[in-house]
Order: sequence, then structure tokens, then C-alpha cells
Amino acid sequence: MNKSRNLLAVAVCFLFVISSISMPTGANNQEPDEYPNGWTHRPIMEQFTSLGCPPCMGIDPDVAKLWKEFREDPAQPVTFVSFHQINGGSDDEFASQQAKDRYNHYSVQGTPDAQFDGGYIEELGGGDGTYDTYKDHYFECGERDVKPTELRVWQEFREDRFVFNVNLTYLGEGGFRLPTDPDILDSSVYLFVVEDDIMAWSSVEEKEVITHNVFRETALHNVQVSLQPGETWTEEVEWVIPDTIMYPSGHEDRDGNPQEGEHPIPTPINPAKISVVAVVYDNDDTSRTTSSGKTGNAADTPRAANSATPESTAYDEQNEPPKVVSYDEKLDGNIAKVSATLEDEDGIGSAYVIYNFHNGSYNDEAWGVMPMEIDENNVASASIEFSSGDPVWYRILLVDGKQGFAASEAKQFEGTGTGSEQDSPGIGIVGIIFMLFILLNRRRN
Repeated sequence: MNKSRNLLAVAVCFLFVISSISMPTGANNQEPDEYPNGWTHRPIMEQFTSLGCPPCMGIDPDVAKLWKEFREDPAQPVTFVSFHQINGGSDDEFASQQAKDRYNHYSVQGTPDAQFDGGYIEELGGGDGTYDTYKDHYFECGERDVKPTELRVWQEFREDRFVFNVNLTYLGEGGFRLPTDPDILDSSVYLFVVEDDIMAWSSVEEKEVITHNVFRETALHNVQVSLQPGETWTEEVEWVIPDTIMYPSGHEDRDGNPQEGEHPIPTPINPAKISVVAVVYDNDDTSRTTSSGKTGNAADTPRAANSATPESTAYDEQNEPPKVVSYDEKLDGNIAKVSATLEDEDGIGSAYVIYNFHNGSYNDEAWGVMPMEIDENNVASASIEFSSGDPVWYRILLVDGKQGFAASEAKQFEGTGTGSEQDSPGIGIVGIIFMLFILLNRRRN
């Protein structure tokens, strides 16, 4: 009898233990995205640089070459954020206080520096072979074991702001887990706002240089998200395009005067060049590379489990971005009437025209913004008032029915920027006849 009771007690205990073990949920059957190169996720590089730092500018062509190569890949296999500093000088107009705070987050000792996957690999300095070195770091990070996630981010432009939507799903590691070791993703989520292809003065090069994916502000900072397998977290964030950005003490203003204390500086931003980079960091992962000749960040910062951009999200969702297929321009006095035929199989959600009266890459002041009216044939129209003689440069920002974002190339409105007869009368026929008359009289004399 006692023996039977003991067996029964053992069986009950066994069933209790089994019932307490974490089991994969039905939602966990979802397969991870098929990342480029067979990677486990999209790795991220956070670069710390300065336009006033000679070693930084020395390796900049290699970094730019690498970024262009990955950017032109429709799969966009990696992400990249450039945090500018004033370590090498105080003339870098992108060296904001938030960029400095991110620099301090990794306890960086100087520029150039690059943190791959949140410090899993840290690349100090530059030198020969930087392009190959950085590319090798991307590949090692892309192949590392991380907790499997699905990360999506979308952006939509609305007059003076962007609306970002981020969606994070934890897919789970699967298998049986003890109650003392539950399968949970304890993470930190960031949305970094970047602006690409900006011209800025470099005291090292003594000329304006083009810079890529420059960090502007953090739209979502260190949001703590805990997920079980199959759970999804979503967030919508409005980011108002700032007129000024806070800069650290010692930073020069736009006239070259050093400023004391943290202070705002006017910061023109081109909406057509803005993108958001979403990153999820695993708070339980502070691993670092063990490859010979490489080191990880010593600060034990959370390592990145995944990253995404609107472009990579469109690729993962198999969503072709919307596009402008034709333009129709008409001048009515000082009114430039723009019509653009838009195309996307999911329909067009919204369209805006942004414009200026200088050039296609203008970034000294804010661009003008105007919503476009869209008819049943997906033709978007708007009218821009300008002064005689000014060129009208414009771009169209549009979103499709699946939240896919796109920006057209900069285009000059035909017939603008040439002046008018009143502003620039020229010689004219009468003037030519008068000049010929003078020349003939000279010959006769």
C-alpha cells in the first residue's frame, strides 16, 4: 500500500514538473525571415566619426563605398547609423548632444570607432583595408546566434513630421525550458532617425564632402520590451522635424563661433533624405567576438538581435515601393502646377510635394511642404507659388496602401530659373539691329 502511494506521489510530482516546463506556443511555428547571405538577422554598425578628424576622413571613402554597396542591394542586408562627434575638432555641424550621449553609452575613447551589433565587435581606428575589415565584421555579426525576431518599421510623412510604426515579434528559441529558465526576450528598442547624402564642410578636406546616414535624433529611446514566444509588440511614434537640435558645449555655431554650454543650433533637414533605423537589443546578451585579432566592446552593452529600415521592411513584406511614372508641368504666371502619375498595386495612401528655390540638394533652410490632391486615377496635383526668375526644385514623398514609403528624385520645374523678359531683357532683335548699324558705320568711316 505504501509502495503504491509513493508511486502515485512520484507520478503527481512528475506531472507537475512537466506542466511547469515552458512549451513552444502555436504562434511560435512562424518561420524567421530569410535574411540575405543566410544570416540570422540584419546586423547594424554604429559609426562614431568627425568631419574634423583626419583619421576619420581618411577611412571615410572606404565606409562610403561599403554603405553604397549594401544600400543598392534591394534586400538591404545591413543597417548603418553615423554618430558625429567633435573629438577631432569643433567644426562638425552634425555633432549633436544625443550623438555624444550614444558615444558615451559605449565608453568610446576616440574617433574613428565602429560598434557592430551593439559592441559584439568594436573596430578602433582606420588604416589600410578598412572596407574589407568592416565588411568582414558585418558578415561575422550576421552569422552569429541571436534570439530570433521579426522586426518591421514603417514611416509616413505628414507635413511637418514623420509617423513611425514599429512591430517586433519574438519567435522563440523552441524546445523544452525549465521554469527557472523561461524562453523570454528581454529587450531594449530604439528608433534612430538618420539623414542621408548631406553636404557639409570638413576642415580636414578643406571643402564640402558628402556624408551618409547621419544621426539626427532618437525618436524612440531605450524602450523596454519583454516578450514570450509568439508575442508581438507594436508602437506608433510621431517625430516632428526639428528646427533646432541640441549641441554639446564647445560646438561651433554655423558662423564658426564656439558655444559655451549645451545649446540649440538651427538644423535644416530635408524630409526626402530622412529614414528611420529600428534596432532591438537583447538585454541578456553581452557576448563579444572570440575571433583572433578582433575585440568586442568592454562596456558589456546589450548586443543587437536585429535591425530594420522601411526599405528592408518592404523587402521582407515583398512590397514594391510606390513610384512616380510620369510628370506634367504647367506654368501659369508665377504659379508652377505640378501633376504626377503615381503607381503602386496597393494603391496610394498619401503624397506631398516638397520644394525650394535654390537647387536639388538644398540643405541650408527648410524645404517648403504642400499636400497633393490625388484623384481616382492616382494623379497627384499641387500648385507652387514662386518669384519670377527663381528656379523651382521639387520632390514628391508618397506612401502606398501597405505603408511603403518612397521619395522621388529632385527635379527642376521646366521653364523656371531662367528669368523673365522684365528681369533679364537680354539684347533682343532691336539691340542686334542697332549693333549692326554701328558696325557698318564704323567700316564706312
